[in-house]
Amino acid sequence: MLTRTEPMNVSLRILLADLFRVNAILLLLVCCSPLVAQEARTSRQSDQKYEGIPAQALKAIDPRTDPLPFDDLPEDLDDLQKLEAITLKLIPDYQAATVNIQVGGGQGSGVVISPRGHILTAAHVVGEAGNSVIIVFNDGRRHRATVLGVNPSIDSAIVRLDGKGPYKYIPMATNEFTKTGRWVIAIGHPNGYELSRLPVVRLGRVITTTEKTVQTDCSLVGGDSGGPLFDLSGRVVGIHSRIGVSNSFNFHVPVEVYLRDWAADLTSGEAELEGEDATQPAPARKAYLGIRGRDAANAGLMISEVTPDGPAGTAGLERGDIIVKCDDERVRNFAGLVKFLKTKKPGEEITITVERNGREKEFEVTLGATEL
Repeated sequence: MLTRTEPMNVSLRILLADLFRVNAILLLLVCCSPLVAQEARTSRQSDQKYEGIPAQALKAIDPRTDPLPFDDLPEDLDDLQKLEAITLKLIPDYQAATVNIQVGGGQGSGVVISPRGHILTAAHVVGEAGNSVIIVFNDGRRHRATVLGVNPSIDSAIVRLDGKGPYKYIPMATNEFTKTGRWVIAIGHPNGYELSRLPVVRLGRVITTTEKTVQTDCSLVGGDSGGPLFDLSGRVVGIHSRIGVSNSFNFHVPVEVYLRDWAADLTSGEAELEGEDATQPAPARKAYLGIRGRDAANAGLMISEVTPDGPAGTAGLERGDIIVKCDDERVRNFAGLVKFLKTKKPGEEITITVERNGREKEFEVTLGATEL
């Protein structure tokens, strides 16, 4: 039999238990709230880090849950077969996203990194922001595109297809970037687009990396410039930039450059593109020289490639020439040449002075016109 005080003791115990649970919950919330807030800040900072870049154009991997498919030197036949199987699985999608870029009589390569048609390429392939270029897909389809922005000092550029898409694409890496010894796949259109073949695939390894360059032993030639360097995790990690003396001694712009400069330098023309009236007249043709090059160490522009039958090639300029003057104006770098050409029109004749074998030589060049 219960005494009169026992029901009160039972009720008190229940009340105290309830109060304990409430206090425990409040204590847990207080302790966890800084962690939750920190996670929220981290999430916001992550979103802000790539502000302006389409989410589908970004791909991160977690090495703990997404181990790299292959990151060592093959030790036996099984390793070689594994590396081959991984590469063959990736190639069809990689080739579908790799495009040919045509500017006037010159050709280069690029890669589509978003379903909206953003294309990464090299600055020396497309010239300057606002240029109209032609994008050729593997099946021969041709689409017009606009250069959104360039950074000639690092040789990076972004082009945007004028259509609405969606387009086949491969996203950019946002972590676990290229490292020395890591396997990479280089794809492009060597010597220009050919309908009879798909973009050419070359497998290689990273030799060295810096903040502005990635060096690999992937074999590249003229026409590959601007093409993509992929990892084995389904991501773009670089863009072909400079082809060395040996075709297996080449440099690429790391994808980190595009992530960093996306809003500031490389897509400055996107707002104008979004607001364009589809019925407006096509842009005027611009002067075209038909060379690719890079800044020379001793001031000037070293020609790395001359377009066959282009204005420069027809006039007699050659790979290895260093352009030091255009008419009477000193040319100190790639940006200086672009600035000079902006003042000229197709069909005008200019005098280009180059250094060749230690001597200066002049050439009369009749400028061509960019393709609309």
